[in-house]
Amino acid sequence: MLTDLRIEKTQAALFDALGDLLTEKPFFEITVSDLSRQAGIGRQTFYRHFKSIGDMLDVRFQKSKEEQLSIVKKSLEDNEDWRLAIHRFAFERVAAEPLIARTILRGEAGPNALTNFHDQIKKLHEMAPHNRFDAATPELQRFVAPLHAGALVAVLLEWIDAGCTPDAQTMSQFLVNASVVA
Repeated sequence: MLTDLRIEKTQAALFDALGDLLTEKPFFEITVSDLSRQAGIGRQTFYRHFKSIGDMLDVRFQKSKEEQLSIVKKSLEDNEDWRLAIHRFAFERVAAEPLIARTILRGEAGPNALTNFHDQIKKLHEMAPHNRFDAATPELQRFVAPLHAGALVAVLLEWIDAGCTPDAQTMSQFLVNASVVA
């Protein structure tokens, strides 16, 4: 158990360090040496956890995806509005690390992050009990997830630029309401 706690502590220090470094310079200028020094660990320790800084972000995103899918499953089981739950999760996660989120959403961390984001939206659509785009022809159905992924990326980036205000709950409700209108 101690090993798990040390791993979590080291990885948290690395993400904190990345957030701090992003206030000083663009993502593509940050090196593993910079990140390790800022986190107070050795380069070898970094490489025990991750292959690269991009891999570090991929690992974080994969964990978030798993958490989000479990939230959707629970919301569906509890007959709650799963759309509100997943949007709130996304906004809360972005608010916790806005500079890291901006790096991922702008594609600066590499194409994997945006591809993973798209794949997540597709999975969420597949889990949904019903979808107002169900009536779309099979030819058009393939564009539904990219439409939502693109819209969500745009809204999240604008929200980050606005200082993550209004709060996550308000933004989540806004997106649920907007998706009914749009």
